[in-house]
Amino acid sequence: MMTFRLTATCASLLAFVSGACADTDTNVRSTEAPVLAELFTSQSCSSCPPAEALFAELADEPGLVTIEWHVDYWDDLVYGREGRWEDPYSQASHTRRQRDYNMSLRGTMSVYTPQAIVNGQSELVGSHRDKLNTAIESADPASIALSVARTADGIKVSLPQGQDAPSAIIRHVRLLEKQSTSVKGGENAGRELASRNIALSSAVLGKWDGTSALSLSAPTPEAGENCAILVQQTAERGLGPVLAARYCPEAGA
Repeated sequence: MMTFRLTATCASLLAFVSGACADTDTNVRSTEAPVLAELFTSQSCSSCPPAEALFAELADEPGLVTIEWHVDYWDDLVYGREGRWEDPYSQASHTRRQRDYNMSLRGTMSVYTPQAIVNGQSELVGSHRDKLNTAIESADPASIALSVARTADGIKVSLPQGQDAPSAIIRHVRLLEKQSTSVKGGENAGRELASRNIALSSAVLGKWDGTSALSLSAPTPEAGENCAILVQQTAERGLGPVLAARYCPEAGA
């Protein structure tokens, strides 16, 4: 189990007994096995800005990989005199990913926003801070070793031999690191929405049998962008658990 947050500060009794609090930081997640937190959202949804604000906070947390997937089923909805707003980052493929998750986790293709998915294993309303904390704390740690390195030729993704893991898909996700949007229509008309780690595109790099060594390449992120590499278990229906997730390292890292 991974600890997501510090639930109590250093108490005076602890300080008295130990003489210091330097060694009591129990909220450090392993940066070697990050948890993946995904948000399915839309700029046309009035319930979504609080969830996006929460995920913006999480984006800087160590031991976490966060992704915003903007769905497209809000784009054609008309909201009174404000009309409709087509989310510029919405994609049908993001909606398909959400439906696949809901089939796996809820047994239905129906969807809602804002929805959070943690490590492909649990789902909840994306603006519920305490429940999201609990889901992240309870998430199974990454079960495999995944290496993501930046080279002169791009991003190198490596999985070593002999891990005895389930077969999986290796996915590369382009991320827009930060973006503010002035919404002109729909339920959020007149609001300035700030987002972090927006999914711009997603592509399968390859398949892994769970045992053999594997080496793959991905393109270097453009200016203002980053990327994430996801290793996700295959499933007969929907999407399986996330076995590992990592951001692509920054230049010079």
